[in-house]
Amino acid sequence: MLSGAAVATSMITVSCDGSGSNQTAPAGNRVAYKLSLRGRRGSNAAKKHNANKLFSTIEAAEMNRAHPGDNSRVVSVIISEDRFNELFNNGMTDITDLRF
Repeated sequence: MLSGAAVATSMITVSCDGSGSNQTAPAGNRVAYKLSLRGRRGSNAAKKHNANKLFSTIEAAEMNRAHPGDNSRVVSVIISEDRFNELFNNGMTDITDLRF
């Protein structure tokens, strides 16, 4: 079952290997990043945080965990170039909250 956040970002592919590696997107698409607790134990705060945040870089994701001790891994999500620009204000911000 896909989360609302994944559907809202027009998800095409998600890499869940936990590596957070810089993956390249097909033409017309961009790579964004999420924090994921899938297959791990984690707090309810971290689960809610992860469900609603999307990051433009791996570094932004690493720096914006729900709390100290959050063991979420960074996963990549491929979204369209237009959606990426809409979510990240044409590159002016590194973090977006999908609830707003």
